[in-house]
Amino acid sequence: PQVDYEVPPLPERMEYRNFDELDGEQKKIHLEEFRSHKDAATKHFRFKQKNMDLHSLRCSAKLKLMQAKKFMDFQEIFFPYNVDFRGRAYPVPPHLSIVGSDLCRALLMFAHPKPLGPNGLYWLKVHLANLAGADKMSFDGRANFADENMKSIRAAVDDPFGEDRWWMNLDDPFQGLATCHEIVNAIDSGDPESYMCSLPVHMDGSCNGLQHYAALGRDKVGGKAVNLCIADKPQDVYIGVMHEVIRRVALDAEEMLDFDENKIDLTKQEKEQLKRVKSARLVNGLIDRGVVKRTVMTSVYGVTYIGARNQIKEKIEEKLEEKGNDIDEMEAEINLACGYLAALTMEVMGQLFIGARQTMNWLTECARLISALGQPVAFISPIGVPVVQPYRQKRPFTVVTLLQNIVLTNDSDTLPLHRSRQVSAFPPNYVHSLDSSHMLLTAVEMKKRGLYFSAVHDSYWTHPCDIEEMNVILRECFIDLYNIPLLEDLKKMWELRYPSITFPEVPARGDLDLNDVRSAPYFFQ
Repeated sequence: PQVDYEVPPLPERMEYRNFDELDGEQKKIHLEEFRSHKDAATKHFRFKQKNMDLHSLRCSAKLKLMQAKKFMDFQEIFFPYNVDFRGRAYPVPPHLSIVGSDLCRALLMFAHPKPLGPNGLYWLKVHLANLAGADKMSFDGRANFADENMKSIRAAVDDPFGEDRWWMNLDDPFQGLATCHEIVNAIDSGDPESYMCSLPVHMDGSCNGLQHYAALGRDKVGGKAVNLCIADKPQDVYIGVMHEVIRRVALDAEEMLDFDENKIDLTKQEKEQLKRVKSARLVNGLIDRGVVKRTVMTSVYGVTYIGARNQIKEKIEEKLEEKGNDIDEMEAEINLACGYLAALTMEVMGQLFIGARQTMNWLTECARLISALGQPVAFISPIGVPVVQPYRQKRPFTVVTLLQNIVLTNDSDTLPLHRSRQVSAFPPNYVHSLDSSHMLLTAVEMKKRGLYFSAVHDSYWTHPCDIEEMNVILRECFIDLYNIPLLEDLKKMWELRYPSITFPEVPARGDLDLNDVRSAPYFFQ
């Protein structure tokens, strides 16, 4: 049944009163009434928005299912792709595709099944553990995870809405349910090696943006943190950042204030200290891997302070709600605390990944010099895609009609450059061009070997029986890509194109051995 949130009533409009004519006590009462009215109105519109969001999600799910029903009887379907200005590939269909939600990915399978072979069932179990969020253990540990939960896996297949709803608590429940079906069907077939399976198994990069930065600068410390080096178990970059953030928050939360926080004439320094300590005390004990994960992932792709704050806010609000707090009443405090946590997380990232920061700073400085000439930042990607950053100062203008006013935007290439965006967007765009090059090189090699392949950026998919061969291919393609002196070639290209600019020297390389990637089991996992 469809269940919406109960929307609190919208408070009646406040009676107008001239604030200047009120005495001190009346002003205080009036301010309290105004704050109470504002909080009640905010709460009303927040819950109204939540119901609108739920309606949007229902419509989206119905569209996806409708598309799936239309195509379910076709023997095979094909997805047209667009390549954006960086070389990244995206399916064109807006509702049902592999870049869609968990539901979309669960509905789509390879058109041509292949027998599982000797190790296919093993990789299906690993895949299920990954979908359950149990991806911080060895591959054998993940396969054991599936074996230990076999009773729940069978319950999910036999009666998904029964008493045992284990599958609903997975990180990706619908993909998990689809995998449960394949595992049970393979085992019950009596001959799992001969079982014909169409379900794609995924191998995902470990914080892939940082992997590319570590390879560019041969950063051994950074490379070890993101699984470019040989290790017995997967390294978790998010855990390292989390521990350092927790340590710093705890120190701030324990800090004793040497002034009265309720006094009216606080200095600017005292106000900043009070905000920091209050924010730390609010989030202390709430920080886990999930809180920092998205910010760490997107930091190398140029996430802004506002973006990082909103990412963290989602997780912190969930945790505060679980503890019985009214997040609507605490909105201002939550915003302040999440801003504090976002700044702290980004600061920790910069200090832990010095090699990546040096490369990022070099790319930023080069982009600043180019845009200062009034030129868009342009380069050729490793696979030959000409990349020109499209950021211009768009000029909106209004067309007035009898019925309405329509705002149109002129985004012509003749408009002046948006210099700040040209500079800030270049490092993430360059890394996106590298991950797309790696993906397309892998796709070409898979095609040459007659293997089925699909990918969502740094998540590579193939049949369970072909996972081991794909793992070899994607490592070889990565090593071949970074055996090219990419930054040196980029600098030479720019020096020919902009002879009037003196570009800074490429940052010195570290001592990471790229050949270790061949034997690094958790490079993609």
